[in-house]
Amino acid sequence: MNYLKKLQQAYHKLQQAKKVLIISHTSPDADALSSLGAILEISHDLGLETYAYADQKVSSPHSFIPHEELITNEPPVNLLDFDLIFILDCGSLSRTGLEARIRTMLKATQEGRTLQRPYLIEFDHHQAQETYADLEIRLADKASTTEIIYYFLKTNNLAITKSLANCILIGLLSDTGHFLHANSSQKAIAISSEMLLRGASLPKIVNYTIRNKSFSALKVWGQALENMQFNAQTGLISSALQAEELKKLLPSGEEVLNPDLFGEIVSFLSTLEGVKVALFLREEGQRVKGSLRSTSKKYDVAKIAQNWGGGGHQQAAGFSLPGHLVRIKNGWKIVKT
Repeated sequence: MNYLKKLQQAYHKLQQAKKVLIISHTSPDADALSSLGAILEISHDLGLETYAYADQKVSSPHSFIPHEELITNEPPVNLLDFDLIFILDCGSLSRTGLEARIRTMLKATQEGRTLQRPYLIEFDHHQAQETYADLEIRLADKASTTEIIYYFLKTNNLAITKSLANCILIGLLSDTGHFLHANSSQKAIAISSEMLLRGASLPKIVNYTIRNKSFSALKVWGQALENMQFNAQTGLISSALQAEELKKLLPSGEEVLNPDLFGEIVSFLSTLEGVKVALFLREEGQRVKGSLRSTSKKYDVAKIAQNWGGGGHQQAAGFSLPGHLVRIKNGWKIVKT
């Protein structure tokens, strides 16, 4: 089945549902939250009852995204209460924050212990790590998950409202680095132009995503650059921030959970002269989160991330490991707690 027919089937399933759970990945970025916002609006237009969830979601950096206030970081009580589960921009079940519960539900159905469960639909633009959904629409050549939602709207002849246009444009701008990254395709730029014609506000989005930088965020930038190390022989540039450093720089703790800030840092590192691959590590809770970037198609950072259970795109990927960072002579080491 080609992806256009899958998009039609996804809408048919949505029309049939009464109660929908919409999920995106842990520590959601702008594309994840914009995708959630778009599916929320489509679902509400159909008169559906919805519950939107993103683990470790922080409101303040993304309050400009349509319907962001409807997205909670409190997990749903019972997955079996829903007819349909929409999983957006996750890459794998491990990034949903509900992996154990979803796997238990799927296993119970396979073993005949549960007669009925929600239908699972996945929209994603990351490279495949596993297949688990009943209907998987994974288009790794698309710039953002909101670009896939654009095709979902077009294929099903759905009107693109001003708020939907904003959602789509926010996701595209976020995941292309405002069209500075290599995934800034001609089609992505054309869709963005169409969204402007449909009422999306570029000045507002730019103001919130580029110009709206706090003093605390600038301090994080400064410390990340201070910790930077470059290996001219391998072309690897790396930096890291330990929890203690972040605590001193960000007493409020708000920016610590904002993934966009750290994505911007590693993307900047990847553009420096002589750099082939950029790696940025940070401590968050009892885990170390890593981000990888490359501006060259010669290096597939998604394959590197997969070595540590992560994934992503050829030129932008990430992973998360239990443990904490220890500074060593030539950089940092992740030590299990």
